[in-house]
Amino acid sequence: MLTVVTPDAEQVTRWLEQANIQYYICDQCHGLHLSELQGREGVLDARLFVEEDGVLLSTELELRPAAIFVAQADLSRLNVDYPSLKVFLDVNDDAMPRMVACDLLFGRQGVTFDQFIYFVQATLDATVQLLEDCQQADWLIWPDPDEEDGPAEPGALH
Repeated sequence: MLTVVTPDAEQVTRWLEQANIQYYICDQCHGLHLSELQGREGVLDARLFVEEDGVLLSTELELRPAAIFVAQADLSRLNVDYPSLKVFLDVNDDAMPRMVACDLLFGRQGVTFDQFIYFVQATLDATVQLLEDCQQADWLIWPDPDEEDGPAEPGALH
């Protein structure tokens, strides 16, 4: 028999561990950072948040300022190509522009382990495809290969 539960932070961490999905918790937010995406070039943050209505998986990609207009013009296509993701731009004066891709698993009425893992894996897969599309379009900021000390780690921005 399937067990349906309303996921909380402890349940989500147990499910991630059971599915061997690597994550870590930073001291600056309440999100679970997903290592599979977090370590990729161009990804600022890839986090799973347990919210009142469910589980939100959000990934932020750092855009080149020169790519803002072309990325904005292509948002409709991206949202059609990745129907499970909500893709939008986050542009403000305090940070580099970002493309945000997120998905929400509604969980107020409960979900099963299989539903949760399917949600996480499907969202990760779609986000990796989006990341590859953005890399091919040359929208993302990349480390300078000429830097002697190697690229500086961007770290999690909260």
